[in-house]
Amino acid sequence: MAQPETFGAVEECIDAVLEKLGKHIVLGLPLGIGKANQFANAIYARAEQDPEISLTIFTALTLERPAAGSELQRRFVQPLLDRLYSDYQDLAYNRARRKGLLPKNVEVCEFFMQPGAFLSAPSAQQSYVSANYTHVPRDLLDRGVNVVAQMVSPANDESGDFSLSSNPDLTLPLLRLAKERGHGHIVMVGEVNPRLPFVGGDARVKPSMFDFLLQGESFEREIFPAPNPPVRHTDYALAFHIAGLVKDAGTLQIGIGALGDAICHVLSLRQTKNSDYRDILQSLNEDREQALCGLPLELGAFEKGLYGCSEMVPEGFLHLRRCGVMTREVYGDATLQRLINDGIVANRATEELLVALREAGRIQCPLTEEDTDFLQYMGIVDPSYSWRGHRFLDKHGEMEECDLHSSSGRKRLLGSCEDQKLPGGIWLHGGFYLGSNAMYNALRDMPAGEMEGINMTAIDYINELQKGRALKIAQRQHARFVNSAMMVTLNGAVISDGLEDGAVVSGVGGQYNFVAQAQELPGGRSVIAVASTRNSGGRIRSNIVWQYPHCTIPRHLRDMVVTEYGVADLRGKTDRDVIVAMLCIADSRFQQELLDKAKSAGKVESSYEIPEAFSNNTPERIDAVFTQGHRPKLLPYYPLGTDLTYEEAQLAIALKAVKEEGRKIWELWPILRKGLRASKSSAPEYREVHACLDRMGFGYSDTFEHRLEAYVVAGSLVRFVDKERPLGDVSDAEGLRQNISDE
Repeated sequence: MAQPETFGAVEECIDAVLEKLGKHIVLGLPLGIGKANQFANAIYARAEQDPEISLTIFTALTLERPAAGSELQRRFVQPLLDRLYSDYQDLAYNRARRKGLLPKNVEVCEFFMQPGAFLSAPSAQQSYVSANYTHVPRDLLDRGVNVVAQMVSPANDESGDFSLSSNPDLTLPLLRLAKERGHGHIVMVGEVNPRLPFVGGDARVKPSMFDFLLQGESFEREIFPAPNPPVRHTDYALAFHIAGLVKDAGTLQIGIGALGDAICHVLSLRQTKNSDYRDILQSLNEDREQALCGLPLELGAFEKGLYGCSEMVPEGFLHLRRCGVMTREVYGDATLQRLINDGIVANRATEELLVALREAGRIQCPLTEEDTDFLQYMGIVDPSYSWRGHRFLDKHGEMEECDLHSSSGRKRLLGSCEDQKLPGGIWLHGGFYLGSNAMYNALRDMPAGEMEGINMTAIDYINELQKGRALKIAQRQHARFVNSAMMVTLNGAVISDGLEDGAVVSGVGGQYNFVAQAQELPGGRSVIAVASTRNSGGRIRSNIVWQYPHCTIPRHLRDMVVTEYGVADLRGKTDRDVIVAMLCIADSRFQQELLDKAKSAGKVESSYEIPEAFSNNTPERIDAVFTQGHRPKLLPYYPLGTDLTYEEAQLAIALKAVKEEGRKIWELWPILRKGLRASKSSAPEYREVHACLDRMGFGYSDTFEHRLEAYVVAGSLVRFVDKERPLGDVSDAEGLRQNISDE
């Protein structure tokens, strides 16, 4: 097979691509961290210089270093850029389209944008492609994609193989579909970066996949980190309700962000501190009779464990693996998987397994050659034997006839495999990953045996059931697909990707895929998580709304909706009962207004009233649950740790709260007053506040405006950072505590 041509300079590679394809380039870039940034920047620069080049870039989730929109943000962000992102090369097309400076011969199309990042960028809004994740390979081919440029990781052995690592999600199905269609050759460019974790499974590919490789020290870059955000009480309340829906021996999908971190932490509490988990969940649960959700609360620790099947692999899954939750393994045969699910056999090579496979009709007696290949591939039959006319031969000659009826015959077949754990068990199927430096380090350092349980693979394997349906149904028992939303209507329609004026916040991604899949999987459920309210510029607004001009998930696919106040099971219910259930998990400050609209529309009877059990849906009730006794110690702000330092971790909490409180000076006066007192005091309880102000560079502030900003930051640290709650694992926490203690 042809070997790729290797370049040490990106310009030489661009020359080779243009010579091969001409000046019409449709470039596919993976989403997230898998982009070949240096190649993308070089070909974009070439298109800027040469208007005869037609360049279309089709991608998603273009990451960029944090930007500062104000002086306060700059003070927080600049040290982060120096410490975490100094080695990261931003994508030039991103800066250009944000400023409206893309040349006429360049178009950038994304099917999923960094949430909220391009609301004010007309170029990005106009070139957004609304598509289900699984349809992107089709759309790429329809647009005439002729180049894919991807960061890859080299194997640290003599194979010469590479790993698509973080992004086999679209590359694998794209190449497969191109072959099926006879699309013509797609030029594959691999930008080789040894710092990208090497992940095997389907992501491991031969060098012959590539036409060109970019390799050398200049391409060895740190991977873009996404520091874990702080988790607030609302996130934890949502997480406890969701954890109460997750069945042992089930399947889990979640996303990135504070909610995903909270869910993984609460599931770990369910496993390691079960009495505390039960106590908190039952304290939160006002639906004592399960009137809104007929499913029983899942309270027990995990005995069989969970299997992860998630387009996005969050860092929390590694956390769940370490604490003994994500331990259920699945196998690549539907019959074998069903036998394991039903408890008929264990995942070990035994006589009982051979008999069960025969009785299930998966293998015959005598074994066929196909049966033999299957059993040896699955690690059930000794690999030293070869099939010949219903007999097994070894190097010494003919052995006894294949006879599954006798114990001696079965033992002969098992040979060295007898009572060994079956190889090939997968505890996590994923499409792409993105996370903190700690996540990347964990993947880089993961023992080979543990890594074998992770299979990064094609997105259509994960997000839909069309191919291999029987196997996927067997593997994905008790599936819980958890996705976030911005808003949900009283009728159960979900708004996740855009605003009422048509502005795109992010994209559909795989949400629709998982919602539809959950409707088809026996025992599967789609769980839409939404905070009941949002704070926008100092004003509280309800995320449960009567109606909205558009939706991401239509109401006929409504399933389960969770807010911090409980779980509403909407599947199969009438409009009236759906509305009533949604009202019961809405914030009480908006319940009556929403109920009045439902009554006016004739969807709820005029005599209906919100039940007393659900009439106290307030943030104060949630806070009261989480601040009792030792509970704050169980709920760190950063349960999975963070790349932020001790001061930065506190500042992230405080600055987010300031942003939500409002922008007018009179709205911030209570915070200013606290900050003035804290910044002027030398009392021990304010030492950490002063350390945070130093981190923001306020020690050198000599203008009135900067002093006001310092007071706001100090006041927010005092008001919003709960000292009873631990921060979690931050990089310099111990050092700062020691310094404070020494003082």
